[in-house]
Amino acid sequence: MSDQLAIYQLNAQSADKLDERRDATTRAHGGLCIVVATAAVAAWRLYPAIAAVLWLFLMVIALGWLATLNSLTAKLTAKSKLLTRMEKDGLVPLQFLTEERQQWKSLKSEPLQCALKCAPIAFLVLGAGASLGMLALVFPSAAVSQ
Repeated sequence: MSDQLAIYQLNAQSADKLDERRDATTRAHGGLCIVVATAAVAAWRLYPAIAAVLWLFLMVIALGWLATLNSLTAKLTAKSKLLTRMEKDGLVPLQFLTEERQQWKSLKSEPLQCALKCAPIAFLVLGAGASLGMLALVFPSAAVSQ
C-alpha cells in the first residue's frame, strides 16, 4: 500500500505543477496578447503596416496559447483520471480528488473554465478581424469591388 501511496503522491504533485504551468501560461499569453493588441491599436493610424503585422502576431500568440492550454489541460485531465481510478480501486486510503471534483462541480466552475478556453479564441478573432480591417484600409478598392 505504501508504494501505491507514494506513486499517488508523486502524480498528485505532478498534477499540481501542470496546473501551475497552465495558470502561468494564461497569465503570460494573456498579458502578451493585451500588450500586442494595445500596440497595434496605437500604431493603427501612423504605422498601418506595423499595426497589420502586430495583428498577425496577435493571432500567432493566441494560437500558441490555445495549443498550449489544450495540451496542458489534456495532460492534467489524463493524470486526474488515473489518480481518481487509483482512489476508486482502493489503492490509496483516501478519495481526495474524487471529492474535490464533486465540490468543484457543485461550485459551478463552468464560467471560469469557459473564460480560460474563450480568452485565446477572443484574441484570435480580434486579430483576424483587425487584420481584415487593415487590409480593407490598405486596399480599399479591392474591398469595394467584392
